[in-house]
Amino acid sequence: MMTGDKIDLGSVTLEYRLSGDPAKPVVAFVHGLAADMRQFAEQESYFRGDYRVLRVSLRGHGGSSCPEPAGRDDFSLEVMARDIAQLLDRLEIRSVHWVGNSMGGLVGYQLLQDEPQRVVSLATFGTTAELRFGTFAIGAITVLKDLIIRLKGFDGLCSMAGRAGSTKPEAQQQIIEMMLAAAPPAMKYAQMNIGNYSYLEVITNAGVPFLLIRGEHDRAINRNLRSTLAAFERAADTRVADVPGAGHYVNLDEPDAFNAVIQDWFGRVCGSAAVSSHETPDGEE
Repeated sequence: MMTGDKIDLGSVTLEYRLSGDPAKPVVAFVHGLAADMRQFAEQESYFRGDYRVLRVSLRGHGGSSCPEPAGRDDFSLEVMARDIAQLLDRLEIRSVHWVGNSMGGLVGYQLLQDEPQRVVSLATFGTTAELRFGTFAIGAITVLKDLIIRLKGFDGLCSMAGRAGSTKPEAQQQIIEMMLAAAPPAMKYAQMNIGNYSYLEVITNAGVPFLLIRGEHDRAINRNLRSTLAAFERAADTRVADVPGAGHYVNLDEPDAFNAVIQDWFGRVCGSAAVSSHETPDGEE
């Protein structure tokens, strides 16, 4: 069940939710491929007392519409970043502190590259800033998923992907529910656009703070982080935080640890550390 507002951007309608004090810094939580804004419901509840929280479902995900007919070009990172820029304009939000999971992190990198004034800081998890799959590899992944759909149906694909995304039953169920709400063309065509890219120059040249959160068990991403970590070493303001016991969906697998990392991050990059509502009486977390 979707709980967001809707805004018509012309080519698509985006589902979003904006809560918190308009005078506070805006933090945007953006999901990855086949998930939606429900992934960050707990983070909205946790942070909206101290910040203005924006959650959004990318085009073709959750309650956001999918172009008809849809093609690969409709789900490029550039197009999805442009959707976000339009949404921010319509909501009269000048800039955000971005937190993105997987493809949501890539959309953040793309937005920072295209319209750097929009992104004040960028935190990612389940995301590598560079991936160099060849055309054959990307095509093979697409063929494999199409084959799974033919054999097991779209529900079967979502069930397999959900179980692979986490070892924790509650998180698996959340992932599967979100995937079932995604439009199949969005899953197919967005996947084709996130196999060959590089944002290493964005990291070294953008001049904003970067945070990389690593889930201990997110092996597919972690083994592709070498160039990202090298770029972090060359950049002016970066931080890496490791979360034990977490996989690709760190905030679903280990929500308390994730919130603690993000709370500390926001306290540093948002100018004024508004953490009073989450402090214990002696001031310790």
